[in-house]
Amino acid sequence: MIQTRAPDVRRLAARILLGQVAITVVFAALCYGIWGARHGASALAGGSIGFIANLFMTLTALRPGGGAGLVLGRVLLGQFVKVALTVAMFVAVARTGKAAWPPVIATYVATLVVFWAVPAMAGPRLPPRSMG
Repeated sequence: MIQTRAPDVRRLAARILLGQVAITVVFAALCYGIWGARHGASALAGGSIGFIANLFMTLTALRPGGGAGLVLGRVLLGQFVKVALTVAMFVAVARTGKAAWPPVIATYVATLVVFWAVPAMAGPRLPPRSMG
């Protein structure tokens, strides 16, 4: 069984969320600087979708207390609501009719990359394999 300490998990979750905010701001600033306000706002919207949905899931899943069954239930509920929020926010962006879709999608995908890359980079370091 793998044991984790809650402070380590919370720190990792905070790094993921901060990374998502950072990548969103960087993409939005780049898009604004290169293509103008509409593209900058669109990038901000796409990154915000990824960040807000992940924030909700994180807050739901990492609430303290409860047994394994309760924790699993919170994780599943958090994932379900994360997907529902993501769909709802994409629909809201689409209904405005003002979004430039390439920056929306690119920045949203960038937040997903952060979601997977930060834990991968924080994982345990294995010693190099010997060649013989």
